[in-house]
Amino acid sequence: MSRRRRFGIIGTTVVLLMSGGVAYASWTQGGSGVAAAKATTVTPLTVTSGAPAGVLYPKPSGGYPSTAIGAVYTTVANPNTYAVQVTAVTIGTITITPLAGQTCAAGSVIASTAGPMTLTTPLTIPAGSSGTAVTVPGAIEMVPTATDGCQGASFSVPITLTGAAA
Repeated sequence: MSRRRRFGIIGTTVVLLMSGGVAYASWTQGGSGVAAAKATTVTPLTVTSGAPAGVLYPKPSGGYPSTAIGAVYTTVANPNTYAVQVTAVTIGTITITPLAGQTCAAGSVIASTAGPMTLTTPLTIPAGSSGTAVTVPGAIEMVPTATDGCQGASFSVPITLTGAAA
């Protein structure tokens, strides 16, 4: 092969490689700047009293046979635009209202767990929910020394729910 022809082939190859690099460079672009975003404002869940079911009686030495005993019932509204997953419940100070003419001492009904009670199965409250029925199993118990005056009493059980966006 002649020297001139070799030079032509090498020159053409170099030109093709360079033009391919220029074409690649013209298609890959970059830039930087500032974008914007905004977080929503959280609205607290609304917790209201639910319809009680089941019974509560003094806790036997072997414990209750089921978590249905001592369950508390509530309705939870979630006005947020996202679902909330409730992972724990904290029971506040329980108020006892005995039947007329009866006496049931304060402290006769207590939270079954001191501090936050982690839920075995987290509860999901849908976005925009106006009222989701929630049952917290085994949340309260009646002390073994509760008097007969606690029979037929009703209990106001303040609860605090802990959770996060689902």
